[in-house]
Amino acid sequence: MSQTTTFSLSIDNPRLWLIVPVISFAGIILGFVLSGVPVLENSGVYSCVIASFILGVMAFLKPRRDIVALLVPLFAVLIFNPWSAYTTGPVTQVLFAGTITVVAWRLEKKFSTRVSPRN
Repeated sequence: MSQTTTFSLSIDNPRLWLIVPVISFAGIILGFVLSGVPVLENSGVYSCVIASFILGVMAFLKPRRDIVALLVPLFAVLIFNPWSAYTTGPVTQVLFAGTITVVAWRLEKKFSTRVSPRN
């Protein structure tokens, strides 16, 4: 008998947190490749913001809520502020993507199980 595995988008899937680094780093790489195209050269910024909002939703749907993961979208809007006079370069994007990867892993490992009440 052959055994097939399918990827489920259920919040209980232990590999769902991998969506966050895949989206953020793929967008950064796409931004490097398409650096000459005016709109798509900012895809690293867009992907980091999108991945941070996905992480925030994942944190909200977990049995135990992590305040750091819940506030990641706010940090993304503050760091990648489109109305600011400052621009964020690839170093900031890579550091932010690495940070939300660690936060997503931490969310999966520490906040996916319910805490049993102690008597």
